[in-house]
Amino acid sequence: MRIVGKKLLSYQEIGSTSDEAKRMIAKGASEGLVVVADSQTNGRGKPGNSWFSPLGLGLYLSAVIKPLRSPSDLGLITMVGAEAVVDVIKELTGLTPTIKKPNDVLMNGKKVAGILTERLADGHLIIGIGVNVNQQPAVFPADISATATSLLIETGDNLAIGTVQACLLAHLDDKYLEYLARI
Repeated sequence: MRIVGKKLLSYQEIGSTSDEAKRMIAKGASEGLVVVADSQTNGRGKPGNSWFSPLGLGLYLSAVIKPLRSPSDLGLITMVGAEAVVDVIKELTGLTPTIKKPNDVLMNGKKVAGILTERLADGHLIIGIGVNVNQQPAVFPADISATATSLLIETGDNLAIGTVQACLLAHLDDKYLEYLARI
């Protein structure tokens, strides 16, 4: 039974995939919707932080879920997203990143991915995930260049964003189903 990714909306450029997910929920979208963009002009990280989302170099998506029990446990849902990202990186690169709680995935002590989970009043949760895939060091803005990395930097290999996306959706769905079986 697939939940995450049963409906996919793709954009070349958008303000924020999470904001678009909220708009779609307001229009009746349900659990399983994933909004993905090639670029975000207003991507978000931890409260007060932005997520650098250059065109065609990373994976930027938001998945809509609605667990019937424990929808308030954002920490566990954020870990679902982080564990899915770790599994993707292991599968595609053979490397093992670490999770820095509550919402960062690190490689060699630098951030390669971030997860931002938001709860809506109607019980929907939005798991926003940003993965730095093909950024070169010079691409990162000065304020994050010392703390950010990408899969390209860590492996020396360009990865197809579509491959990373398909792999992430599969692992995110698996991890979410495991979560539902535990609650």
